[in-house]
Amino acid sequence: MEKQAYEEIHDCLIKPRINPQRRKDKVYIGCGAGFGGDRPMAAKKLLNRVKELNYIVLECLAERTLAERYQAMASGGDGYDSNISEWMSLLLPLAVDRGTCIITNMGAMDPVSAREKVLEVASSLGIRLSVAVAHEVFVNESGSGSLPEKLVNMEGGVSTYLGAAPIVACLERYRPNVLITSRVADAALFLAPMVYELGWNWDDLELLAQGSLAGHLLECGCQLTGGYFMHPADKNRNLSFPSLLDLSLPYAEISSSGEICVMKAEGSGGILNFGTCAEQLLYEVGDPSAYITPDVVVDFQGVTFQPLSRSKVLCIGAKPSAHPVPDKLLQLIPKHRGWKGWGEISYGGYECVKRAKAAELLVRSWMEEAFPGVSSCILSYIIGLDSLKATCIDHHLSTWRASEDIRLRMDGLFQEKKHAQQLAKEFTALYTNGPAGGGGIRYISS
Repeated sequence: MEKQAYEEIHDCLIKPRINPQRRKDKVYIGCGAGFGGDRPMAAKKLLNRVKELNYIVLECLAERTLAERYQAMASGGDGYDSNISEWMSLLLPLAVDRGTCIITNMGAMDPVSAREKVLEVASSLGIRLSVAVAHEVFVNESGSGSLPEKLVNMEGGVSTYLGAAPIVACLERYRPNVLITSRVADAALFLAPMVYELGWNWDDLELLAQGSLAGHLLECGCQLTGGYFMHPADKNRNLSFPSLLDLSLPYAEISSSGEICVMKAEGSGGILNFGTCAEQLLYEVGDPSAYITPDVVVDFQGVTFQPLSRSKVLCIGAKPSAHPVPDKLLQLIPKHRGWKGWGEISYGGYECVKRAKAAELLVRSWMEEAFPGVSSCILSYIIGLDSLKATCIDHHLSTWRASEDIRLRMDGLFQEKKHAQQLAKEFTALYTNGPAGGGGIRYISS
């Protein structure tokens, strides 16, 4: 079981790979998780069903989850995803046996401690393995050329969206069973093993664009294979419950020439077709002609999808944009923006909207009694009536009467913590001081 110290530190300049070796003609990369709350059992099913997987990527980090890890670490808790033990306990035996490398950004703010946790889990399972870490560090410029006594991980909570290069460097140096990262652009987690295995270089922009397309399609997991797609009102999207229950996480076959086929496990449920691919292609994309990643800026305008079977789609047409290299990397800097408090309560039956409106006015009035002027910091809306319009509560009675089951939500963003706490308290008071028939109160201040 290998435990590497800080043996190698690179600056942020991306240097061309020297005589990159093509290790495979094709590489198979799966997505085992598309967000922090994804299902470990689905990842294990993918490993069981698709024996040719060379890599499985657990993409579990976003701006929200990164902020949560920073807050936890600042309070003396774990700076990495605390679910990493559950994931590794479930996946390591099969992944190590199959020779499938696990790449994950569950390291978040403290990937080094995440490595220690993975080694601890592996030891408890009687598994010998190598765990590498690719992450951002801050080094004081002493000019001596020697390493400082202490390297600082993401100083002050600052975190940079890294690209594929540090992951490729780890793969080349350590060939690990598990590779843990800090904040890395989602598509780059998938692009890195392509670059490493297929012998690509950092100036092969056409290949990097296609590889980033594959990463972007895979990164959200089952959203590519029918998750978040089923709708009974559309005959092309009306998946049966058994089909939805048996969704397969996606994986991709990528050739050294940049040909990409995204796939789902044969015989699995869900759906993989032009519609699911097109939906995922446009997900979280601002300008389709310039999708910015740390590795390449991609033009998605010419992308086409050609279904080859019910479980396989050929994806072609991604190209580097007119300005193919990003000017700078995106950096996340935590800043205090005040305190948030919110509350929710449900009302059903006759005149339920009027009762919700009365509850809203009560909470606002109580807040004004405690802290005059603070109610202007609160946004109110009724889920099931006007939430889809993203507007505040309106006064159209004809719409109110058509509603039979709604939920009032009030959000406040305050300058002082006590104001957020007060909103939570006042919401609880609706149980004995508000309109009849309210229930299911939830509230929080943070």
